[in-house]
Amino acid sequence: MKNLHVFLLLFIASGNLFAQENLLSNSDFEKHKALPTDIGQGKNCLSDWINQVLEGGGDYYHADSKGTKSNTSRNYFGKQEPHSGKAYAGICITRNYREYLQTQLRKPLEKGKKYKVELYISRGDAKWLGSMKGFCIIFSSDTFRLEKYGPLISKPSMVFRNEAGYNNSEEWVQLSQIYEADGTERYLTFGCFVYREKTEFAIMNYNVEIPGKRNYAHYFIDDFTLIPLDEKIIPVEVVEQKPSEIEAQKMYETGKAHIFKNIVFESGKADLLPSSFNELNELADYLINNPAVRANIIGHTDNIGKKEDNLALSKNRAQTVINFLKEKNISASRLSFDGKGDMEPISKNETEEGRQINRRVEVVFQ
Repeated sequence: MKNLHVFLLLFIASGNLFAQENLLSNSDFEKHKALPTDIGQGKNCLSDWINQVLEGGGDYYHADSKGTKSNTSRNYFGKQEPHSGKAYAGICITRNYREYLQTQLRKPLEKGKKYKVELYISRGDAKWLGSMKGFCIIFSSDTFRLEKYGPLISKPSMVFRNEAGYNNSEEWVQLSQIYEADGTERYLTFGCFVYREKTEFAIMNYNVEIPGKRNYAHYFIDDFTLIPLDEKIIPVEVVEQKPSEIEAQKMYETGKAHIFKNIVFESGKADLLPSSFNELNELADYLINNPAVRANIIGHTDNIGKKEDNLALSKNRAQTVINFLKEKNISASRLSFDGKGDMEPISKNETEEGRQINRRVEVVFQ
């Protein structure tokens, strides 16, 4: 049978084929007014970003820094190679003050338009540092300053939440979310803010506690992007692709457990590894494109450790996936989760390869 060349008009994000416009200046923190020589020099060194706190100056790290406290290979809060380039920023969260990053957008956001926000964080690895469970983004029409560690007056524009805590100090963790603008946004502010959320059942206080020996946390930040999600009609050539193959790319069978083998966690923890996000984003995109579909997330573990601990861990890992999907604006009413611990292995636990297979996340679509 001869090859068939069919031209389809598909609605796809323009960024898939063309360079997208990042609305944040100096988003990779490479541009600087001076190289840092010590901690707390973010205000003086970093271009296009400001730290408005009354105490602390924010931190800036560069591979070319001669200071032992401000180099990327070794600094006051640990070490971390940049996610890209030679530099990254840093913020401290303490019982006395909270640093945050603020910048003016290259142009105001458009009302009703959707934007993708993405950045990478990594916790400082000094032994005395703690970790936080949540970060926030505030879009505002003007610049502002918070009183040291004072709480937010209103709920932030975006919330990134991990109930197990953002603990990864070895790798960069991606934070990503879609935001729909109301047209008043001219400034972006990122940090770990205290705020209170009232629900029908309880009043929840977020980011009040700072775990760790000294109630002190520090995070490195790199590659911050804010990109408009424009949809355009673009002709795409599809070569020799059967309808069944196209459907297989778009649909999952309902009532059947689908294994997402690339959604993986830190050993013994519910912290997602960065390699998980491609498959997590695919899962989120599928649910966004199929609004009638519900998903039950099921966590599994290997048989190392106590059964009751494994059961709790499997549930926590499933909850972490739920939290990720909620951050993608997928309604909680469409999501449920469960944990099976080590009760349903699909491979032998005698080898590391077998145990890795058993440490999995399954999704049952309904």
